[in-house]
Amino acid sequence: MKRSKIVTVHIVATIIATVTISCFFSFSLVAEITGKDLFIKQVKTGILYCLPLLLIAMPVLAISGKKLAGNSKHPIVAKKMKRMKCIAFNGIILMSLAIYLYYHAIYKTIDDTFLYVQLMELLIGAVNLGLIIRNINSGLQLSGRNRKLRARWRRHSTGSH
Repeated sequence: MKRSKIVTVHIVATIIATVTISCFFSFSLVAEITGKDLFIKQVKTGILYCLPLLLIAMPVLAISGKKLAGNSKHPIVAKKMKRMKCIAFNGIILMSLAIYLYYHAIYKTIDDTFLYVQLMELLIGAVNLGLIIRNINSGLQLSGRNRKLRARWRRHSTGSH
């Protein structure tokens, strides 16, 4: 597969994974803040049904990232790969917690145990989102797009086009 195709696959997988994880996090947070059992159950059901999307996007993201990295010893690439291992490990925990929370919300009660597990999921999810955002920034830096985007943003914010 051509490098340009791998880059495209990597970008699409990154967008899908980031948006999906952000939605999971945001909806879970809003559901907990509102405290409405029906909404919490709907959110946990929606997350469970969307998990297969992540089960596809994350391995595609990892595989395409490894292909793009090749044998590179660049420090940014090394940091991205190290973060990706943490993201994958956290992802396994998060998927397990999502299944548990769905089961607990639907078949049991939304009690203190549910809330403690939900808090753990939100904390690990926030860490994972932070790692993913750092990897996105590193990818943009490696591609040179980071500078281009920053320059475009500066032009736009100062009003000069």
